[in-house]
Amino acid sequence: MTRFSFQEMRTQAGIGSAGREPSARRRFLFHFTLFGVAASIALLYQAMRPIMRLGGMVASGGPYAIEHPAPNWVWIMPVAILFGMACFFVNMISGVPGGVNLMPLAWPGLFLSLGWNFLEFAFAPPGGGFAWSWLVCGVLFVLMGGLPLLLALRVAPAKVRAQLRSETGMKPYALQWVLVAAGIIAAIYVFRGIAGAGS
Repeated sequence: MTRFSFQEMRTQAGIGSAGREPSARRRFLFHFTLFGVAASIALLYQAMRPIMRLGGMVASGGPYAIEHPAPNWVWIMPVAILFGMACFFVNMISGVPGGVNLMPLAWPGLFLSLGWNFLEFAFAPPGGGFAWSWLVCGVLFVLMGGLPLLLALRVAPAKVRAQLRSETGMKPYALQWVLVAAGIIAAIYVFRGIAGAGS
C-alpha cells in the first residue's frame, strides 16, 4: 500500500533538487516557514477565543445595528491565514535540510487546536446552556486533524529509527521543534501586545 509522503510529493512535482543539499538561503527560508506556520496557527487559536466569547459572530460598519462589534484587532485572523499559507508554499520549494520536515504536522495542529476551541465553548457557550452547532464543528475538526495525525504516528517510529542512524541524528528534529515552540511563544506575545492581555 502506498503511503503519503510530503517529501515524495515534492519530488514528483519536480520541486527542489534531488540529492543536493539546499543553499543557505533556502535553508533559512525552510526554517523560517516552520516558525511562521506555528505562529500563524497560534494566532488563529488565540483570536478565535474572544470572538467565540462574543457568540462567534462579529461585524463592523453597515446600516444595521450591530450587537457584537468586531474587535479592532480582528484583522489578525485573515493576516495569519494568508501568512501561514504563504509559509506553507514557500516551505515546499525551499528544500528539506537533512530530509526532515515537520510541516505536514501543520494540518493536524491547525484543526486540532481550533477544534479544541469549538469543543470547549460548546460545553460553556456565552450565555450558558449548550451549543450543538459548535459541538458538531468541534468533532469534525478533531476528525480532520486527528486522523492525519494518527497516520503520521504510524510511520513516525520508522522515520525516527532511520534518522538516528543518519549522520545528523535527531538534530534536525530538535531544531525544528524549537522553531515551532518559538513561533507559538512569539504569537502569544504578539497577540497580547495587539489585543491586550485580557483578550
